[in-house]
Amino acid sequence: MGSGENSTRYYWAALILLALFFPVICSFDKYLLHVAITVILNVSLATSMWLIWSLGFISFAHAGFMGIGAYGSALLLTKLGIPMWYGMWIGAAISGAVALVISVPLMRTRAVYFFMASWAVGEVIKRNFAYFREFFGGWNGVFDIEPPVLALAGLEINFADRLSYYYLALLIVGMIVLSIYRINRSRTGMIYWSIHENELLAQHIGINVFKHKVMCFAVACFLAGLTGALYAHYQTYISPKSFDIWKSEFALVMFFGVIVIASVVLLPGGLETIPDRVRRVFKRFKS
Repeated sequence: MGSGENSTRYYWAALILLALFFPVICSFDKYLLHVAITVILNVSLATSMWLIWSLGFISFAHAGFMGIGAYGSALLLTKLGIPMWYGMWIGAAISGAVALVISVPLMRTRAVYFFMASWAVGEVIKRNFAYFREFFGGWNGVFDIEPPVLALAGLEINFADRLSYYYLALLIVGMIVLSIYRINRSRTGMIYWSIHENELLAQHIGINVFKHKVMCFAVACFLAGLTGALYAHYQTYISPKSFDIWKSEFALVMFFGVIVIASVVLLPGGLETIPDRVRRVFKRFKS
């Protein structure tokens, strides 16, 4: 085992310990717990989007599939009385199934055409939530989405409490991140990166590129739907506006957060200042 791998494990261990003891560090402040839960859910959405990016695609339909999971779990509770413990998996499965169907034509597009097509898919999903008022509540959305309650060995845990929901979100999102990490480290993950680097070459060495793209997209959207269910039962209210194109863009910004921050700090004048900076560097060398 190399020193680099050991260092990575130490970083992960430190991060897990920080997450576990964060409520104690912040003195159980409710606002900071709310911020932490929001960050955890955004990390989950960004990580599932990253799985698609490992193929070389950026999907702007991701928030829409998050919405399918959220609406699925919320409606199962409000209309049929099915608790989140079952509804979140059903909602995520519906999101994955819809993604599987849509990905067949969607994954035949490339580059800017995939970008435009995924944007359209996200908008169609959002508009459907708004159009079918009797079922989805229209633009008013769905209210009274209760957080779950867990009865375990005579002990009842009500996840309406932010501290309890923090650890619930941390557990489920931790499972999502770990799953994506394991996929990335597996042979399947290597296939995804080979498609990312050179799709044509991957086809020539016998990889069924289309099958892997469809399955990757469906799995990522299943995980996005799971995140959506967690989001719905935490917020207790959702609407089509909760899952518009900006939600996908925010997840994308979190994925490229380091680059964005570095650009703001190092290039306050924007990318257009790069040529002037390069010219000044050359002048210094000449002098």
